[in-house]
Amino acid sequence: MKKYLHWLLAGALGLLGTTQAYASPVFHVDPTAITPAGSDFDADAINGFSSTRIRHDAADPATVYRASGYAVFTGFALNSAPVPGGQSQVNVAYGLYATFSQQFTCSGILAPGVNCNVTSFSFELWADPDNDNTYSLATVALDPTVTGAGDQLKLASSSMLNAGVGGLDLLGGAFQNMNFGWELYDNPDPLKKDGFDYFTLPRPFYTAAFSAFNNTSLGITCDVAGCIGANVVAINSETGILDFAQVPEPGSLALLGLGLLMVGTQRRRRR
Repeated sequence: MKKYLHWLLAGALGLLGTTQAYASPVFHVDPTAITPAGSDFDADAINGFSSTRIRHDAADPATVYRASGYAVFTGFALNSAPVPGGQSQVNVAYGLYATFSQQFTCSGILAPGVNCNVTSFSFELWADPDNDNTYSLATVALDPTVTGAGDQLKLASSSMLNAGVGGLDLLGGAFQNMNFGWELYDNPDPLKKDGFDYFTLPRPFYTAAFSAFNNTSLGITCDVAGCIGANVVAINSETGILDFAQVPEPGSLALLGLGLLMVGTQRRRRR
């Protein structure tokens, strides 16, 4: 029978440029929550790649863009060393992926050298127990999609954005750095596995996530030549990392050049 877990994250963090960012905290994963294979392991990061389509809608202001996409996670790491696939079983016995949507406000109409602030964000992390989903890449005409085959297990989600920046660099590549809330999913059906079964420690789990993804110009296609004044940008082969902390890191936000004010939140976990 599951016990109740409670936690409260509250307070405000000022932007302190001299504050040192914390080291990536370690978390514990039990892959046998999804597949009989593999064994428990520690990690401090999840690695993967993403596909995203960014578009400007005619009803929005000229510098506002929306995006949707997915990230496929290819493995875990601890102290920059990969966790063996035979242990984690990611992309061996099961798949691990996320779907997300975003809104950006940019310094100008999208082009190389234009930077954007992320103004809204939603995210869901899923497991594909049979590793048989189909993923279609973003194109100028179509959003990227995930076609699920069989059961999909929801593990975590977020709709709380703390800070985020992104854009196209002067060489034509894409980049994005984000700081957002993180909440493990509690399945109301006690017979079904969920995020608390997969991410087993710490308790309570980390409440903030950090991601950094980037790629070269070879993975970008726009609706105009050179992506100068683009209304649509398809970004593929963008690689990156996801890690966690108990609270957002002041040092990380200093690098983004953004302030942060966190309002207390509470979640009850039946465990």
